[in-house]
Amino acid sequence: MIKIAAFVIISLFLIIFLRDTKREFAIILTVACAIILFVTVADDLYSVAQSIYNLSSGMNNVHSYIALMLKILGISLIAQFVSDLCRDAGENALASQTETASKIIILIMTLPLFETVINIVTGLLK
Repeated sequence: MIKIAAFVIISLFLIIFLRDTKREFAIILTVACAIILFVTVADDLYSVAQSIYNLSSGMNNVHSYIALMLKILGISLIAQFVSDLCRDAGENALASQTETASKIIILIMTLPLFETVINIVTGLLK
């Protein structure tokens, strides 16, 4: 974590310095730093997802729900990443639309889960 924090602080100083003189280079540097951080952490995230996937492989019913949760986590992380980049570039409207689109996609992905929960509840009430 110390390496990541040092990288971010150095990058932040460079970006602040470039923002005053060359705004377009500051945006490019921001995107490059964000990608480097994402790639650095992606290996750890992949190992966590793989561990959860392996734990759930023995449970047939739960396995599909855990896979759905991991997909939703991925969508939300990517959407946050993109919307933050949009905000850094001064495009607040595009950032908000990215967040809204990701929420709609997540809602569509969770509809089968809602159907299953409603079927379980109605089955218990009968």
